Amino acid sequence: MVGQGSGIKLPALLRRRSSSRAFTLVELLVVIGIIGIILATSVPALSGYATQVRLKTATREIVGLLLLARSLAISHHAPQSVVIDLEQGELSLDGATGDLASRRVRLPPAIQIEVTESDGSERSQVTFQPSGALAGRSISIALSNGKRTQTILVTGVTGAVLVQ
Repeated sequence: MVGQGSGIKLPALLRRRSSSRAFTLVELLVVIGIIGIILATSVPALSGYATQVRLKTATREIVGLLLLARSLAISHHAPQSVVIDLEQGELSLDGATGDLASRRVRLPPAIQIEVTESDGSERSQVTFQPSGALAGRSISIALSNGKRTQTILVTGVTGAVLVQ
């Protein structure tokens, strides 16, 4: 046992370190203040990031649904339609091809959708022919979260689905 009564003397520097191992109240308040400042500046950035992720996810899901409808039209040699319900913010695969026909994409409430044909008229359905082409002209599907817009273009002649 090392101490005052044992005859072994510790250097003064070691004695000071061993006696002050706790944090002071001022040190704790400074650390808490720094953490608060970091959180206050990062929360708005994270919420903006979350809305961007929702928009990108909705875009990917719609592209996937359109590509599935086109693929089913080609493989089953029958027209396949994607029905767009603007009021509900929902897209669904319409057709009698089994389990895949019940696939739906529901958009988050913060995302608005607008579907227009190349001549400017609105449309509520995208139909792919057995050749893979669209029944009608090219279609533009615009998804918006208020700050940013993603546009999905489906070309009429080829049925290609592109994100702009």
